[in-house]
Amino acid sequence: MAIQSSYSANIRAGLPGMIVDMIPKTLISRTVQAAAGLAFGVPVIQGTADKAGRASAAGDTAAKFVGISVRDRSVKAEGNAYSQYESARVMTKGAIWVTASVQVAAGDSVYFVPATGLWTNVATDNVLVAGARFDTSTAGTNQIAQVRLG
Repeated sequence: MAIQSSYSANIRAGLPGMIVDMIPKTLISRTVQAAAGLAFGVPVIQGTADKAGRASAAGDTAAKFVGISVRDRSVKAEGNAYSQYESARVMTKGAIWVTASVQVAAGDSVYFVPATGLWTNVATDNVLVAGARFDTSTAGTNQIAQVRLG
């Protein structure tokens, strides 16, 4: 087993799906529908069954958006996702870390790309998350940012 021998001076701010702070939030649960599972920090879309959720796909609309999947540290670390049939925590209100696929600025509107589940501030061909905003800015692409829902 390898032993860690070097350490960063700073810890990272967060990981996709981590809850940002302790302010009041709303978390619900959804049973993961897809065999591929459900990654942390991605849009959760209403599944075909009651109380089911799945990752976004091409053609999804805001009407089916449920919330953002919350990282669960009790889930096996190598997966970075919930497995099929697990009960996923989903944030519908509060602040959560996500990966922004493009450079974003604090205050920007939040959209997701239906085909990929990526987060962006670009409206064209993407789905607006009503009442959501980026709380932090990024300096480039595929960087972590805070999204506030509600």
